[in-house]
Amino acid sequence: MRRLCLAGLLAALMLTAVMSGLGEVISFRLSYGGAADDITTDIYVDANGIYTVGYTTSFGTNTPNAFLTIFNSDNTHRCSVALDLGASEEARALTFHNNRIYMLGKTTAGSTVPNHFVAVFDTSCNLQTINLYDIGPGEEVTDIAVEPAASPSFYVVGYQPGIGAFVEKLDSSLNVVWAKNFKVRGGNDLANAVAFSGGRVYVAGTSDDGSSLEMFVSVFDTNGNPVATREIGGSNNDEAYDIIVSPGNIYLAGKTFIAGRQDEAVLTRLDSGLALQWIRAFGTSSGDEVAYGLTAVGGTLYIAGYTTGYGTRDVLLAAYAADGTFSHSFFITGGPTGDDWAHSASSLGACVYLAGQHVNLPLFYVINDLQNAQSSSVSLTVETLTPTMTNVTPSTSPPSPGVATYTPSINTAAGINSFYSRFCPDNLVSTSTTTVTSTVGTTTTATATATTTTTAYAIATTTITQTSSVIFVSTATSTTTIPVTTTQTQTQTTTNTQTVTTTATATTTSTALTTQTQSTTLTLTEITTVAFAEPVSTYILPMLLILIAVLVGTAIIIGRRRQPQPQPPTF
Repeated sequence: MRRLCLAGLLAALMLTAVMSGLGEVISFRLSYGGAADDITTDIYVDANGIYTVGYTTSFGTNTPNAFLTIFNSDNTHRCSVALDLGASEEARALTFHNNRIYMLGKTTAGSTVPNHFVAVFDTSCNLQTINLYDIGPGEEVTDIAVEPAASPSFYVVGYQPGIGAFVEKLDSSLNVVWAKNFKVRGGNDLANAVAFSGGRVYVAGTSDDGSSLEMFVSVFDTNGNPVATREIGGSNNDEAYDIIVSPGNIYLAGKTFIAGRQDEAVLTRLDSGLALQWIRAFGTSSGDEVAYGLTAVGGTLYIAGYTTGYGTRDVLLAAYAADGTFSHSFFITGGPTGDDWAHSASSLGACVYLAGQHVNLPLFYVINDLQNAQSSSVSLTVETLTPTMTNVTPSTSPPSPGVATYTPSINTAAGINSFYSRFCPDNLVSTSTTTVTSTVGTTTTATATATTTTTAYAIATTTITQTSSVIFVSTATSTTTIPVTTTQTQTQTTTNTQTVTTTATATTTSTALTTQTQSTTLTLTEITTVAFAEPVSTYILPMLLILIAVLVGTAIIIGRRRQPQPQPPTF
């Protein structure tokens, strides 16, 4: 019996290996970095490439260094540079305009450190210009946005502990136009994200009244004058880390604390007048969830961050329709040890891109267990506030940077590696089951009808019919069943002719030709649930071959042990 079980498992593994190699990989994950630590903090994508920034201790001198890494649209590496100002540098965010990448970062170079810098690169990683800014003690920068124009302007946000949040405007030559500290509640307020739309600057962050943290969004005109501010929160801590603005709506992503469930990722929608439309929280019963990135793909909103609901930190990706209806979620994990999480999200066409850091390889997409992870509405209060504004004058200077080009290792295990991932929801199928029934008679050709039921996720208004590959389903999920019927023709001809010769008592020999009719029911059941990671030839197939060899050896050993033992000699 053990040999039969091993043989069955062996066959299943061989089938899995074959199926893993079929069709395209629905989602794409790419790991990159060096022998030490490499962390991506922001990502931007267009038709010509994938642009990422972060910081590295693997490349350059005086590490950590800020880095820019660009990949071509086919995911091949184009160029990488490490930026060194003679101290410790970390890139925090980027924006893109007219084939130029604008990197925002922090550095311990200069006076009253830390300070911040903006560096401009072309799309081949060549440094064009850089400027260093000192706005005062303890400054931290978080995000940058562009006001598109022939001569663009840029808006930088951050905070200073004990002083409050700040917003800063730069011209196309990176000169300071104006800079302002502002307090929604107090000196520990944080500006975490910025967006520009329709002649307005939208800043999202966290206010601190000394007893709890609240989300806020403040709107400024292009001269830095406050237009409106809303604070959103309750008795527990609520924080906003990212913002996007679409026609008529403003969306905030962050986290909120829910009693009995700890921190949960939160998504909030306000209208153009900053009236609250809805708030949704997503989380697990046993862990923390945080949304650091936010992007839109068609009519679907994606939040990206991390979850600890399955042990250590895993990358979280959750989707909502524009009306707040929960659609689906995934986590991306490199295994049971190490932390993986997304710091940023972007989109292009029908695909969402997320970027961050991870530890182990390979990386797997896993559909979240909706019995453990769930979305819920949250009731928070909204207050209209007027921030306190203070004009500041940052000092500026052009530093003397060192720029080192390098080639990162791709999909190679290291300490902490950067990663980015592409996920296209139109190509999602979770499980597909096919049943084929055929009745075959003697010398008869039968036609069978196959009914295929595809369990898939209905993402917003998109019907998903991709069947080339699947995503591993961790446990039971809440799904929408989409029946799809196809017709297959199966031809099977069977002729069973038997000749029987009998001898009668009258010595007459007769030969009877008997044709037997055979009715056969063939049932083919195909259930596809593949945990897909990197290409099978890289990781999965070698491991399967090793496992197959172990199983074959085990089967032989067990078989030998079960053979009868020789009897002792008798005398």
